[in-house]
Amino acid sequence: MKKIFLATLISFLLASNVLAQNVAPSISDPEALAKVQQQRDEVFKKMFADPTNLTLLFEYANLSILVGDLEAAIGVFEQMLIYDNELPRIRLELGVLYFRLGAYALANTYLKSVKEFNPPPEVVNRVDQFLAAIEDAEEPIKFQQIIAMGMKHTTNGNSGINADFIEIGDFLLEVDPEARRTSDQSRMLNYSISFDQDLSHPRGDNVQYYFSYGTDTFDTFSQFNVQSNVISVRRNFNLDDNVFKVNEHSCCDLLSFFNITDPVFSPSINLVRVVLNRQEILRSGRITLDYSGILENGSAILLSYYRDEKAFRSLTAKSGRINGFAFGQTFSIPSRQATFGYKAILENYRANIRYENYENYGLELTYGEPFWWGWQSSYKYSYNDKGHDSDFPLFGHRSDRFETLRMNFTKSISLCWSANISAAMSDSRSTINIYKRRSNNYSATFNYMCFK
Repeated sequence: MKKIFLATLISFLLASNVLAQNVAPSISDPEALAKVQQQRDEVFKKMFADPTNLTLLFEYANLSILVGDLEAAIGVFEQMLIYDNELPRIRLELGVLYFRLGAYALANTYLKSVKEFNPPPEVVNRVDQFLAAIEDAEEPIKFQQIIAMGMKHTTNGNSGINADFIEIGDFLLEVDPEARRTSDQSRMLNYSISFDQDLSHPRGDNVQYYFSYGTDTFDTFSQFNVQSNVISVRRNFNLDDNVFKVNEHSCCDLLSFFNITDPVFSPSINLVRVVLNRQEILRSGRITLDYSGILENGSAILLSYYRDEKAFRSLTAKSGRINGFAFGQTFSIPSRQATFGYKAILENYRANIRYENYENYGLELTYGEPFWWGWQSSYKYSYNDKGHDSDFPLFGHRSDRFETLRMNFTKSISLCWSANISAAMSDSRSTINIYKRRSNNYSATFNYMCFK
């Protein structure tokens, strides 16, 4: 009778979780993951014949953890405590699993109960580490400070022109050799601090605050030394899954594309100040409205509107506002532990002078995956086509095209330090030669993150 009761209880606890996944699997290889899943299914069948076998229960729970089904593992471990309430190792496992799922109250209860069974010092130390992590996770405000120091080599340190002649009306003027691009080295320093405020909302809403200060100091062309400040605030509203959900019987299948799970609405404000050679040249204030979530195919989607007010201190004719829209999507590639994404951009700029007005059409492609020896690589290609509304005085029609390719390689050196190596190749083409620019930048930075 007892075995029948336990078998029935096991079936109730586990049957709905056989194909469930609560976190990412610990195994990335699809074939190995399939083998573990098959092994778990076989152990599951054996449990009905011998439902009180703690070895089988423990094996099933461990296999469930490997495939990312933490809830199934929790169900087994709690079943084992029903059979034998004095299992400190199982209490420890339950505490860790609930911690990974973010159920800190239950994790705290199970972890503290481990100490009632006089565990060895190494177990006590592990319990204390998780209890401290719970206290940290439940802090309403978390912050992180990062300081980055590095060097950069640029092939265009003087922002030189990438043309031999400039055309003004019907005249061709040769570009002075000193105005053509020349390489230079610079030293970079950046400090940033971010705060994440938990609003104790049932859906997990939060507010993010960010501040940074950066400098780029050249060895030769000191007139292009740059300092910048950024301040931003972002409010994340986690919405119900059915906020914009389309009925499955809708006549338009295209609308079902916007059936989004885990939707988030995020308004933000971003303030930027740029100083060139100790003189302020730009202030910018940007308001952004983002809507993001997960589509039915597992990809992440982003819809964004932004308005950016730019105030140039010395070139007031260029001051104005950008209204922009962006649509992006990111896909995961589990077999390579990689991500691929794209973003389409449409912008309209209205300045104080008509010939500074333009429309910009942009496209961004991103890709990231693990690299050799523990490095993480990321790549970003961007293309922008900017057409101005009116002819420029003396120079005529202006149309610009920008292409940039960025490559980043990041590696964690220790708990507090990480290294970053990057390369950026940019090419600006224009119908007006003085706006033609080409530059390759290569940099290496070290980041320290353990400020208290």
